[in-house]
Amino acid sequence: MTRTTRLLVAVLAALALTVTAACTSSNQAGTNNGQPSTLTKILSTKKITIGVFADAPPYGVMTSTGQYEGFDIDRAKALAKSLNAEVDFVGTTNASRIPMLETGKVDVVIAALTNLDERAQVVALTRPYATEGQLVVVPADSPIRSYADLAGRTVAATRGSVPATILAAQFPEAKATLFEAVADSIQALRSGKVDALMESTSVVADIRKSQGGAVRVLDAPALAPSLVSFGAKMGDQIWLNYLNNFIMNYNISQPANDSYQKWLGMDVPDLIK
Repeated sequence: MTRTTRLLVAVLAALALTVTAACTSSNQAGTNNGQPSTLTKILSTKKITIGVFADAPPYGVMTSTGQYEGFDIDRAKALAKSLNAEVDFVGTTNASRIPMLETGKVDVVIAALTNLDERAQVVALTRPYATEGQLVVVPADSPIRSYADLAGRTVAATRGSVPATILAAQFPEAKATLFEAVADSIQALRSGKVDALMESTSVVADIRKSQGGAVRVLDAPALAPSLVSFGAKMGDQIWLNYLNNFIMNYNISQPANDSYQKWLGMDVPDLIK
C-alpha cells in the first residue's frame, strides 16, 4: 500500500466516524431526518397546541366561561400533564382537522378522528384511545323504523365525517344534508329541517340526554364500528411513539375509566387496553 493510498484510507475512516457521530447526536437530540421532533419542541417550550372540538358533546365543548370540557378534553389535558406542558386548545371541525395538522397549526388533534385507511395515507394515526359506531336518530313520532326507511328522506351529517361517507356509499337513495358542525345537525333535526340524523354512538348518547323523549334511536346494529385515534403530522416517528406510549398507559388507568364512565356511561373497552 502506497503512502497516498494509506492517507486516503485514513481520511475516509475519519469521515465515516464523523457521519456516525453526527447521526448519533441527531437521534439523541430528538430529530427526524434532521428536523426537530414535535416532542423535542414541546419539552423545550413547555407548551402544546391541541386541536379539539368546541361544539361536539361529549367529545369537546366550550362552556359559557370559555373553558373546554368533554371526553377528548380529558385526554388532551392528561397528555399535556404527562409532558409538563401548558395546553393551548384550538377549536376544529371534522373538515379542518387534517388541514390543521398538515399546516402545523396544531401539534396533535384529539377530536374523534376515526381510524380510516384513507386517513392513514395523509396523517399519522396513533393506537386507538376509543371505539365508535354510527347510529341514526329520528324524532320520537317519526315513521322511520329501519335503515331501509331512509330512502328518500333527508339525513343530516357533518361534513368530512364518517356518517357523511356512509350516507354516500351505503344510502345513495337518502338525501344527505351536510353541516359544518354537529350542533347544526342537531338543530336541523329539532326544527324539522331534516328527517333524521346520523352520528357516532357517543354523540348520540349526548343527544338522547339533552333531547330526552323528543327523539329515539333506530333499533338497528351500529354502522361502521370503528376505532378512534389521535392524529399527528406525517413523518415525526419520535412524536408518534410518545403518543402511542401515552395512550397505552392512559387507557389502563383509573382516570381513563372515570372519564369513560362520566361521558360515555361505560368502562374502557378491553379492545383498546
